[in-house]
Amino acid sequence: MEPQATSESERIKHLEFIQATISRLGNNCFVIRGWAVTATGVLLAVAIQGKEWRVAAMVLLIGLGFLILDSSYLRRERMYRQLYNDAIQRDVQIVPIFSMDTQRYALRVKWKDSFLSGTILMIHLPLISTDIATAILLSR
Repeated sequence: MEPQATSESERIKHLEFIQATISRLGNNCFVIRGWAVTATGVLLAVAIQGKEWRVAAMVLLIGLGFLILDSSYLRRERMYRQLYNDAIQRDVQIVPIFSMDTQRYALRVKWKDSFLSGTILMIHLPLISTDIATAILLSR
């Protein structure tokens, strides 16, 4: 009776580790989105005030960087969610106890799907569109 209880407690602890990682990655996405909005707003205000299209173009590059970083964290979060779903199955052959390896999900969770996710596009598409429009208007 005792070995099974230990095994079950180890399995639960493993699931808690994976869930903590998923939560941390989700929080990182939230922080990145906040920084993207803040940085874009401040730097676009500077570009408009100084009437410098080059600053607005630089903001576009920064916005693209935030987009890529946010997509990367979202992709990793999705990979850990799949690891969690497989770890629930209790099959040690699929997910060894305390394994945090997500490489097996890299082909299933595609960059394109994360990059074109609704949550990514709802935040970053308006920011990038505003950056482009501001750079075009200031270049005239």
